[in-house]
Amino acid sequence: MTHLRFNSTVVSSTPPASLNEGEKHLYSKLFEKFQPTKLIVEDISGGCGSMYQVEVVSSAFKDLNMVKQHRLVNETLKEEIKGMHGIRLTTKATA
Repeated sequence: MTHLRFNSTVVSSTPPASLNEGEKHLYSKLFEKFQPTKLIVEDISGGCGSMYQVEVVSSAFKDLNMVKQHRLVNETLKEEIKGMHGIRLTTKATA
């Protein structure tokens, strides 16, 4: 199991047990692709999986503007996004 530390928050390759199945799926895909220092995935649709709020902080975004960062995440989740009503996305490059 990989652990990364960011502002005293541990980001693990294993999704937190508190996440529902949809959140865990997105978390795992994003962790694998971006090896983030911060990763938050939250189903904000009331549990039905139609709307998610996602925050990803990763060195993979270094020197990329926000649009390009979001495109990378959207490409990673393109199949999952097809079944969603929407996604709120926040991305940031690590220093």
